Amino acid sequence: MLSCSMAIPLEALKDIQMISSDAYEVGQVTDVRYDPFEWNVIGLKVKVSRSSGKLSAGFRKTSVLILPRRFVLNDVMLLDQPIEKVKDSVVPDNDNISSLSTLMSAKVVTRDNAHVGTVTTVMIDPDDWKVLSVIVRLDKAAIEAMGMKKGLFSKINAEIRSDMILSSADMVHLNENMDGVRDNMTVLE
Repeated sequence: MLSCSMAIPLEALKDIQMISSDAYEVGQVTDVRYDPFEWNVIGLKVKVSRSSGKLSAGFRKTSVLILPRRFVLNDVMLLDQPIEKVKDSVVPDNDNISSLSTLMSAKVVTRDNAHVGTVTTVMIDPDDWKVLSVIVRLDKAAIEAMGMKKGLFSKINAEIRSDMILSSADMVHLNENMDGVRDNMTVLE
């Protein structure tokens, strides 16, 4: 069981059923919308279930944004409020708001366009609803440029903080050169 006291990967939220505290099925989380400049989570994109279809009443789509809130994550996401209070946190989804899933598999480059690797996941702090970092599988050339050693068949993953990201769209552009990335990333085992 995960509570809101640790960073969680995007995959822990996607495709999970959301349940209100009074046991109503709210729907299924399909993505996380965020602000790519401040790295704040704007809302959880939820495909509303039929049993709680009234949550999306007045909206053209069956997906809505549910504003970030506290929850307990186990086999389902258990919200801390009953369904009537959840309704107060529902806004229409907007495809113009960036989605964290678009970062998955994005190429990561330094400020001087050297390839670092590929995003494998995104880490979120559910207490503050901030995007903390991206986990990147480092390219062979980046590993060599950073003077790192890797095993014959192993891949090296590194955590790169969101404050090192200059912009994110089709690619993730960092505000550091390769030496800065090496000095500021955390290598994961």
